[in-house]
Amino acid sequence: MTKFTLKSGSSITKPFNKVWIILGVLLILIVTFSFFIRFEPSLINLSELGVILEKMFTPKGERTWGDYFGFVFTLWEPLVSTLEMSLAGTIIGSLMAVPVAILAAKNIFKSKFVYLPIRFFMNLIRTIPAMILAVVAVYFVGIGVLSGLIAITLFTFGIMSKMLYEVIETVDMSPFEALESSGATKTQAFRYAVFPQIFPVFLSYLIYIFEINVRASAVLGYVGAGGIGMVIKDNILYNYDRVGATVILLFFVILAVQFMSNYLRGKLQ
Repeated sequence: MTKFTLKSGSSITKPFNKVWIILGVLLILIVTFSFFIRFEPSLINLSELGVILEKMFTPKGERTWGDYFGFVFTLWEPLVSTLEMSLAGTIIGSLMAVPVAILAAKNIFKSKFVYLPIRFFMNLIRTIPAMILAVVAVYFVGIGVLSGLIAITLFTFGIMSKMLYEVIETVDMSPFEALESSGATKTQAFRYAVFPQIFPVFLSYLIYIFEINVRASAVLGYVGAGGIGMVIKDNILYNYDRVGATVILLFFVILAVQFMSNYLRGKLQ
């Protein structure tokens, strides 16, 4: 630390610059990981990137630009299925997470025999990737939107339950304890004292997770979860221009969803 003396005679101490510590730690991490991660520059072929982009964003063969953009208008049904699947899975999974998050909050249920098993169950669900959830769902209910809905519901449940119980544990418990001491049940005390504090945050999380699920639903189509992801899967090998048109549509849809979610979250704050 460096001291500076002002004209008035008082001195101030310049705080230690932590940037060098951060850079040093990053350098150590890079050197350490270089021993475990093999990197072969010869395997990188950037020229193929230009070829793929050209195939994706130009009409194939004798197709015209009219055919290219006309294909976008045929994607209305799978796009609607994707949005419905994402929205329904987000809402159902979020509602399922509410009672579980309440049981996991140790300021509501103080017994370890209650919140510890619930947290273990939540962690178990959250560690399973959405793709694996979709594969299991396809195995049980077959290829289609239903399997995607189940996967998104469980994925949303894992995220929302974790974030929500952490929010519950940070609320002001004085009103809750006052209602309980006056004879209210735990349910009544939660409804009138805790719920109003967490509801805006819950809605904000729900909107944010919906935005994530719209993106994820395109990937879930690869394992048969329906929606617009199935279109990408069916065309990825032989019709790059169809894939490119689908990506363009997804880009504008996700952009619109992001603007909408940012607007709604701003209103909730």
